Amino acid sequence: MWPKKVFAALTKKERITFVLALAGAVVSFAVVMGFVIAQTTRAVPTVGGEYTEGMLGQPEYINPVIASSQADLDLVKMVYSNLQDLSDSITPSADLKTWDVRLKQGLTWQDGQQLTSDDVIFTVQSIQNPDAKSPLAESWQGVTVNRVSELEVQFTLTNPYAFFGDTLDNLYILPKHLFADTPPGNWHLSDYNLKPVGSGPYQFVSYDKNSDGFISSYQLAAWNGTVEAHPLIQNFTINFFNDENTLVQAFNDGMIDGFGNASPEDIAEITRPDNTFAWPTSAYYAVFFNQSVNLGLQDPAVREALSVAVDRNALINAALGGNGTPAYGPIPQGAQNYSAVTPVTSSAAFAESLLDNAGWTMSSSSVFRSKTIKGVTVPLVVNLTVPQIDFLAKTASYLQTAWQAIGVQVNVIPVASNDIVNSLIPARNYESLLFGNVLGPSSDLYSFWDSSQDFAPGLNLSLYNNPTVNSLIERARQNTSSTAIANELAAAQADIVADYPAVFLYSPDYVYVSNKTIQGISPGFLTDPSDRFREVEGWYLNTARVLK
Repeated sequence: MWPKKVFAALTKKERITFVLALAGAVVSFAVVMGFVIAQTTRAVPTVGGEYTEGMLGQPEYINPVIASSQADLDLVKMVYSNLQDLSDSITPSADLKTWDVRLKQGLTWQDGQQLTSDDVIFTVQSIQNPDAKSPLAESWQGVTVNRVSELEVQFTLTNPYAFFGDTLDNLYILPKHLFADTPPGNWHLSDYNLKPVGSGPYQFVSYDKNSDGFISSYQLAAWNGTVEAHPLIQNFTINFFNDENTLVQAFNDGMIDGFGNASPEDIAEITRPDNTFAWPTSAYYAVFFNQSVNLGLQDPAVREALSVAVDRNALINAALGGNGTPAYGPIPQGAQNYSAVTPVTSSAAFAESLLDNAGWTMSSSSVFRSKTIKGVTVPLVVNLTVPQIDFLAKTASYLQTAWQAIGVQVNVIPVASNDIVNSLIPARNYESLLFGNVLGPSSDLYSFWDSSQDFAPGLNLSLYNNPTVNSLIERARQNTSSTAIANELAAAQADIVADYPAVFLYSPDYVYVSNKTIQGISPGFLTDPSDRFREVEGWYLNTARVLK
């Protein structure tokens, strides 16, 4: 053929020149076409792919009524839908005592059965049934639920409650047709706890179990019957691990694509290319003072000095690897109804001057301060009870160093977390307690700072009693105006901060690590780690190009 004849007629030098010119033309054409495509199209998420997340622990009760472990709560958010998502409308009455809910048309369970108001009623009544031992029971005390129609249900409260919408938002619905014939006391035996049938973005496929009974992995698939946007990632697998070291190694080895609640130590051990996401949270940690059992802590100057002596940014770096926000009051920065308070001036010299002026001084025979009260020498000692959790142990060590530097003797008392929750907190058996509070979406302060919550099951850990704050908190719960609620909670925050009932320390971030392929993760404000899955439908692995 003539092209071959022409090429054969060329000299060697001409052939090399021709080949180079042709290669340049091809490359130029490819570059131009790539530029044209980039200018005229855009990448959009598309369906497909498989993602594997690693979790610590084990699933036991993937059941929204009785789930309590983090693994169970995570899977509940993926398999089930909450009432807010299932509803066309939620309408409170003017007095906030009646809440009418209308469900969307055409709702179904993943087994094809219809989802109706009967399922909603059954879920609430199951939570309220003492035999179920639901962790949600306290939130549903004094609530009556009635059927209006197949798609309508009405909730009636004993007292007005402006934040009841948060309670409904956290209500994940259980299928009545699968549980109604089993007494709630026997639900822990149900196969549906590990093979759930929900109405959420993902449906159960299978799980793998080792010979010793350990569930090693859990397989989910996208369910296109959901009332929300259909998930883009088609297959979602959870692999379970007993310890963090094995979890991190699995990530480094490519066995899993991501994991949450990553500690600074975890992040330091990662060797694989990764993306790190940090969600701010509604949790905050503080040292809560039980003034009734420590004379020194009854002095407001002492409590203020302890707060002033803490450099919160340095503490966050030391205990959290920098993944947190300083806390100066009872509502974390970024949370709803947060009101900016004047940051504490971190100054050891100022802290020492506060103690000096209040009469707490050091003698020639001691490096720690004391004060003579009614003829008795009272040493300035803080006995600090701390859960046996790594980042809290680091926090306690930092506080001990900072406070002893200003002349306050600090005795750190490590106690198992379960013992603190089950024994010490209900009895308020501590002088000072390093612990965390987790606020709901609307930052209701009642359970944590109203004096009616001084004892179990209330969580007023400082036994704080300020009638003005009580009134502000209680009015906020009954107010229909969002502006008025914000103003009342702002005033309550300011008064609490001024009284120094606790040393507010930090609000930790929830840190999530993933490989480089996952997209669509948009960190927002979390009230629970499992809430990262509220927008899991938007996570994606694949893209396609479409015309702009």
